[in-house]
Amino acid sequence: MSPSSNTHRPMAREAELAREESELSSQESRLADQVSRATQEAQSLASRLTQVRTELARAQSEHSEDVSIPEIGARLQAAAIPELAVDAAREKALSAREKALEARRQATQDMTIALHAFQQQTSALTQELAEAEARLKEVAEAAARARREQEAARAREAQKARAGKPQFSPRAAAAASSSSDTSPTFRTPAREHSRVRLKTNINLGSDSNFFTGFSTDISEGGVFVATVETVPRGTKVDLDLMLPGGRPLKASGVVRWLREPNDHTPDLMPGVGVQFQDLQPEVASLITDFVRRREPLFYPD
Repeated sequence: MSPSSNTHRPMAREAELAREESELSSQESRLADQVSRATQEAQSLASRLTQVRTELARAQSEHSEDVSIPEIGARLQAAAIPELAVDAAREKALSAREKALEARRQATQDMTIALHAFQQQTSALTQELAEAEARLKEVAEAAARARREQEAARAREAQKARAGKPQFSPRAAAAASSSSDTSPTFRTPAREHSRVRLKTNINLGSDSNFFTGFSTDISEGGVFVATVETVPRGTKVDLDLMLPGGRPLKASGVVRWLREPNDHTPDLMPGVGVQFQDLQPEVASLITDFVRRREPLFYPD
């Protein structure tokens, strides 16, 4: 049974008792008025009886020849005012009312004590709930701050990785093609195309290799493919990539530079820089539109 049901039943009983008590009180008031009038009538009758008896005695002495007067006098001498026997009932009613009042006083005191205990318990529970809610809010805010800090740290690491990554340009391609394939280092060429961030998987295939990597940035001139499987510079490759929100694209190009894994620069992902070649006009237009709509990572030199 729900708390509201437990509360509703005593309230209904109280309302019914209050109605019956009101009706009984009205009845007692009417009865008290009737008893008062009956008592006054009895007193009036007693006065009249005394007066008539006196007059009958005088009439009997003055009119002794009237035989009816003695007869009437004899009947009135035997007459008596009836007794209104309500005192015992009234005393019983008063005693019952006193006991009821005492019981109600005791019940009121018990209810007051119970109410005070209830208020103390609900106050303590309210305080506990407030403390729990405040703690939950602190935990949520701390978690949100931690997420923001982690995202900021990842953004800084990504920015550092992009800042240290060699960029591709046609001038660099010429320099790279004239250098030895076994050279352990390469120069960072001047940038002729602005790069934008691109996160997508790329399938890269050559005459002798096929592997999958992912791209972190793209420009109109080429794309960087992050992968641990590299091919020599100068290798012609076919690319399958997808721009965000677009359909799959096919492109071709030449590997112009390599980035080997390096324990000293773990933040820089290994991979290959591919220069686009012989792009279909439609593919070139899609790449150009995508690059121009996005905010550059670095502005052209």
